[in-house]
Amino acid sequence: MPAPIIAEVPVTPWTLYPTIADIPAKGFKGVEVEAIAIEKDHGGKVYCTRLVFSPEDGPLKMCSVYLREEGGGVVCIADLPTKEDAIAYAAEVAAARRWPVNGSIWHLRIREVVGKGYVSDPRESAPFTLEPAKAALYHHTIAKADLFAGGPAEHGRWISFADAGNHAVDRAAEREALLSRVFDAAVGAMAGSAPAKCSSDAERMRDMLRAAVEANRADRLVVFDVEQRSVIEETLDEGRFELTGNESDEDLCDLILAAHPHDLFDNMDEDFEIGLLRAFASESAVVAIEGAIERSPLAAGRMLKSIHLRLDRQGIESPFARHFAQADIEAAPAPRC
Repeated sequence: MPAPIIAEVPVTPWTLYPTIADIPAKGFKGVEVEAIAIEKDHGGKVYCTRLVFSPEDGPLKMCSVYLREEGGGVVCIADLPTKEDAIAYAAEVAAARRWPVNGSIWHLRIREVVGKGYVSDPRESAPFTLEPAKAALYHHTIAKADLFAGGPAEHGRWISFADAGNHAVDRAAEREALLSRVFDAAVGAMAGSAPAKCSSDAERMRDMLRAAVEANRADRLVVFDVEQRSVIEETLDEGRFELTGNESDEDLCDLILAAHPHDLFDNMDEDFEIGLLRAFASESAVVAIEGAIERSPLAAGRMLKSIHLRLDRQGIESPFARHFAQADIEAAPAPRC
């Protein structure tokens, strides 16, 4: 469907027509949305494009919108960076011209694993990703229950690529909104026996629901393994923090950033520290930590700098370098073990 060979990588966003009103009203019968992969050929001189139906077709680079000609051909009218942008544009075109919207994008499935995100495209370095565009894509005829049997995604679920959401959003706001919906539903079901609004009993009930909601929401972030969680909880509890035991990994990241580096890293076994540093460098941890910094810029303080320097010392690429001036980093002494 797309031109199989192109001279340059498409720049997104791109649209063929300045406004939707300029799109021809005749000669076409529908709008289609497709997931597109772009790769250099073996000679490295031109780029090849193809529709994405499986990991072998990827990695996904953009989503394109086409007009289906009455004679059967297609014309590309937009290249967009995300499926949300492409679907929205296609819907706007369809509404203006009263054409149906379809395309293989609605036949694609990706594997979602609770707490980890989506199964990453095999070309990615990590097994999971929080961005659906980086996930392995399968046509619905390929997506079968036993495809990941025995693998890290065995207990995941198939969902439509078109419906998949990017987990790296304003997570704090989404968590509170979800908790509010569950709380309101519970209060409604309790009718006359529900606690009074804004009372201490209502707040207690809300706190009790928080742990259950956090444990069961599909997009919760898993940063630490069981042993790491245990050590972190014990360390924070011994300090100035009072833990309930129901904190999510995102909550723990917030608390860790507020702690002193010595509280966490002093007397820590080197192998354990390396494992913990790898957890801090994971995509899930980056989302949690960057979210904490966005809510409170002061969170990018001593602890984050210590984590950054320790990652660098261990030869692990730090995802937090942008928070620190290069000259300051070079001048800083290596942290104590």
